Amino acid sequence: MDNLIKRRYPEDPDEIQPRQTLDSGTPSIRRISGRAPLRWLSEGWKDLWRAPVGLVHGFLVTAFGLGILWLTWGHPWLTMALLSGFLLVGPALAVGVNELARRLEHGDRDDLGIGQSLGAVPALGSSLWLFAALLAVMFLFWTGYMALWIGVMNVGALGRPESLGELLGTMLASFRGIISLIGVVVAGAALAVAAFALGVVTVPAMLDRRAGTVDAMAISLKAFSRNPGPMLIWAALITALFGLSVLTALVALIVVFPWIGFAMWHGYRDMVAHDDDSIPPDAPNPIGA
Repeated sequence: MDNLIKRRYPEDPDEIQPRQTLDSGTPSIRRISGRAPLRWLSEGWKDLWRAPVGLVHGFLVTAFGLGILWLTWGHPWLTMALLSGFLLVGPALAVGVNELARRLEHGDRDDLGIGQSLGAVPALGSSLWLFAALLAVMFLFWTGYMALWIGVMNVGALGRPESLGELLGTMLASFRGIISLIGVVVAGAALAVAAFALGVVTVPAMLDRRAGTVDAMAISLKAFSRNPGPMLIWAALITALFGLSVLTALVALIVVFPWIGFAMWHGYRDMVAHDDDSIPPDAPNPIGA
């Protein structure tokens, strides 16, 4: 009994084990300004044309998106759910572009091909697949919730809309439809922020530090928590660019997807300190804006 009491209430403070937090075993995070995401896009745009093979990744993702549209065209509820949830799995899909950005940073510009970028997938192994599975679960949850919510809130009111435009028009024409649309937007925003916080720098951390899934997501959560304002601006910019791609029938995604992927890497470099950086936690970014 005495030993049990001593373990619960140790006499020596050194015996007390510190509680695990996001700071436990993770690198320091710099604070950035709200203008930083614009600089990431600028640097990402330059990288895209230094490594135009990134456009191949954009083409593949666009082809995947167009395939979704073709398969679900007669089911606009499903089309709306899948397109709106597309951003959830984006961080995992960007692994190849992130690898190109990493190689560019290390001066490897002469031998950048699709093989080198896709080589990151087997290199990361189970860590990447586990992260992708988590995003996929969130994606499936969102799809099911959205279809069920719209269906329950609009029973008998929507009929059988033949296109996504007709579905939105019908929903906006009734009070119940507007309420259901607001519910979708609010729930989608909450889930998107959660997914964004988990994945904003997860894949770059895996590539750069060979971090496992949990450690990489902890770094991502820490980066988001230290810079919530700039991170929400970054999320809004990504959403706007994706919305532009949707308006062009996803054609613009050929360029937008790798552009964002390269910018992601610069965001990671801006926020996450190297192990050999002599900076205190939460120090401002020395690069500037």
